[in-house]
Amino acid sequence: MNLRLRTAFLWVLIVFCYLVHGYYHISGLFFGIDVRMPDATGKMPLAMHFFSLLVEILPLGMAVASLYVNRKWFGWANFLLAILFTLLNILHLGETVMQEADDIRQLALLSLVIVINILLVMDTNKFRKAGTLLSTES
Repeated sequence: MNLRLRTAFLWVLIVFCYLVHGYYHISGLFFGIDVRMPDATGKMPLAMHFFSLLVEILPLGMAVASLYVNRKWFGWANFLLAILFTLLNILHLGETVMQEADDIRQLALLSLVIVINILLVMDTNKFRKAGTLLSTES
């Protein structure tokens, strides 16, 4: 698979894993667990809207852009964003270990996301160095 498709696929896979992560949180509803936040008001805070844009829409945008944009600045942006997402997910895994160490599904999923992030960093670094996503390197 060429670098362009692989990069786009990895970005989409991160979003898919984020959605599964959310599903895992609300799946407790099926077992009678109250999943409401303690200070819930019935209205989603504006910050949550922005966070969703950051972790869902931005990676999907990067996936689409990876298919069409072939500029040096984009190589750097893609690479730096991949690093930031890796750090975010490492911190989130650490937080989950501290607060929800008994949720094996979340720990496994978040560990997988870090592997995906590392692969994304490696591929975007190849793009950054080559200045193109047109490589057919595996």
